[in-house]
Amino acid sequence: MTKDELQNTVDKLADKFFANGVVTPTTYIEQISFLFFAKMLEEEENGRIQAAKLAGKNYKSIFDGKNEKYRWSIWSVMPDTQAMFKFVRDDLITFFQTGIQDHEDVKKFFLEVHFFIPDAILLSEVVDIISKIEFSKIDADIKGDMYEHLTSRLATAGRIGSFRTPRHIIRTIVKMVDPKIGQTICDPACGTAGFLLAAYEHIKSQNSKTTLEYTTLENGDSYQKGKGDLLGEKDWIKLENETFWGFDVTPDSIKIAIMNMLLHGLAAKNVYRRDSLAGTADPEEEMSWNVILANPPFAGDVSVERLRSVLPIKAKDSSVLFVGLMIESLKPGGTCGVIVNEGLLFGRNKSGVALRKMLLEKMDLQAVVSLPQGVFNPYAGVKTSFLIFKNTGKPTQKVWFYEVENDGYTKGTNRKPDPTKNDLPDVLSKWPERKISDKSWLVGVEKIKENDFILSSSTYKPEDLGEKQNLREPKEIFIEIGKVNQEMQKTLLGLKNYVGN
Repeated sequence: MTKDELQNTVDKLADKFFANGVVTPTTYIEQISFLFFAKMLEEEENGRIQAAKLAGKNYKSIFDGKNEKYRWSIWSVMPDTQAMFKFVRDDLITFFQTGIQDHEDVKKFFLEVHFFIPDAILLSEVVDIISKIEFSKIDADIKGDMYEHLTSRLATAGRIGSFRTPRHIIRTIVKMVDPKIGQTICDPACGTAGFLLAAYEHIKSQNSKTTLEYTTLENGDSYQKGKGDLLGEKDWIKLENETFWGFDVTPDSIKIAIMNMLLHGLAAKNVYRRDSLAGTADPEEEMSWNVILANPPFAGDVSVERLRSVLPIKAKDSSVLFVGLMIESLKPGGTCGVIVNEGLLFGRNKSGVALRKMLLEKMDLQAVVSLPQGVFNPYAGVKTSFLIFKNTGKPTQKVWFYEVENDGYTKGTNRKPDPTKNDLPDVLSKWPERKISDKSWLVGVEKIKENDFILSSSTYKPEDLGEKQNLREPKEIFIEIGKVNQEMQKTLLGLKNYVGN
């Protein structure tokens, strides 16, 4: 199947569920995901059996003996659809939860899966559609794109849209942070694993002789997908098993994140349900990472009594807590890219001021990029910015601000592509040298301290502070002043002559 055919297939699956009353995206994505898992697992086992035969070895499949009935190719062709419905609901999910010993990703995914397919007819219809997909013959990039296409429906999901960050914003942040092979990368509020997968694609593209494709998106952004063919065997083992860590408190998020990573060809070994802010002590509290990428929840109060001891600032505001956690969890030399609610940057409350002070004095805050109102529409109209900071062991000296006016989409509730208005490529172009323009400026830390540590970009716009950017040569300005002065002298002389007459 081609990329377009696969995306049409998942659209057809989603529409089937919607037409039968399963209208919540998280619910039907979960149901489609566990059926994908069931089909993929048999294909993977068949591949292992074939490889063992070619090597002259024996392989004990999870579907051997009495477990053969759990093969997709067996139960999916049951002539009695009611019997198939009962088998999937009562037996198959239990088998995946308890009967598999060496597939931690599968067990982790199914641990909290619930069966929400309403009747045998719908199950039979979606099984027939999925049976036509041969996952083992499809490139991981195409499978990943297919699942991203499916999860894009979360963007219109109202209350649960919060865990899907716009991918063009994610890619911009990842390019600025520039993660490398050998680094550990964490998202403590990982949602559907968008940041982790963008970092994975970035590392592959940076270690490729050739690229699979150079894609220009509908909003005018472009990016490369690389094969990673310059990576050695040890690099791949490290990349697939030791690099990526993701936590989220929401079970629905984690299930989708695991499936998303597996379909992109990436193990989800270190992606699991965990409350990064609160709960009993665990080993992860002592861990730190080279790179942290996140879009933590903008809203929500956390009980101070339940907060983890590692958090440097005790507050109810989850945004303050998450950024504080990232400061504490960043390895020396490490870099963080995080999206924050704009209010965090200028609020006068005690915890907000303390956090900004910590960012400037304990970290090297390198960039504050203000995003336009409505980037997260249609489900969240909150104004946001993202921060880039490093743990250099030295305090901040200067902060580079960029005020994005347009991100390649129209403003308003129903955002549509508008590639003629997109500042994100300019952000990436100016970022390496921190160039100054009418949309970007450098501010010394002393000026920020004088302003109660406020980090809102608009506070330091040169025109707002009565400063003038010398974008023209002084000689040119003096010549212009001279011309204006001459014109004024002529006018005054004319007035004198007029009064004298």
